[in-house]
Amino acid sequence: MCEIIVKVSCPHCESAKIKKNGIKKTGKQNFQCKDCKKQFQYFYKNQGADPKNHRLVTSMTLNGSGIRDIQRVLGISIRCILFILRTWFKKIEEPEVSGHYSQVQIDEMWTFVKHRKAGKRWFWYAYDAQSGKILAFHIGKRNDAACKSLMKKLSHLTIDTFCTDDWRSYKKHIPKDKHIISKDKTTNIERRNRDFRTHIKRLCRETVCFSKKDDMHFGIIKAYVMFRNAA
Repeated sequence: MCEIIVKVSCPHCESAKIKKNGIKKTGKQNFQCKDCKKQFQYFYKNQGADPKNHRLVTSMTLNGSGIRDIQRVLGISIRCILFILRTWFKKIEEPEVSGHYSQVQIDEMWTFVKHRKAGKRWFWYAYDAQSGKILAFHIGKRNDAACKSLMKKLSHLTIDTFCTDDWRSYKKHIPKDKHIISKDKTTNIERRNRDFRTHIKRLCRETVCFSKKDDMHFGIIKAYVMFRNAA
């Protein structure tokens, strides 16, 4: 006869400070983490309820996997994956930065929702190459209103110069004494565009994976911005 000891750690915060917390209706042992106070089970019959799979869903989303890719790998229904992602998006805020920035690069990137032509969406964002952070972003049309909305989100920051391409909206809404129009000065943000299209499958130029709803489109971009800023 042998005794097998199973070490249990919290799937939410990975703490080893665990206590038993009653029996579930299914007859399975319930646990509670002493650090984050969240409850969990050691084994889940429904894979969509497992916190470890929740983390895998978000991680795979930020690393080039589409909804159906995740479904095939984890064996979770599409409805459950969408619920996990939408719940996650609600917890994420847009970038909140402050301070002084000497040179900020701004660019816009073409995407679409549901229909390639009729559903065009432009992703505008401001990037500071020195800190590697995305300071603000806006999703809308490629017009003056969208550019104005992005500049409004940057208005509380002290920025010496803005580097952009030759798109006309920039000339209208960026002060001339702070505006530098140069492709050479926007190479860093162009590389960030490549990262977005590489790591978010629905942003690839040639792909069968695309957003069908604006809330999913906005949420995934917002999550990736958070991920990049935290790196």
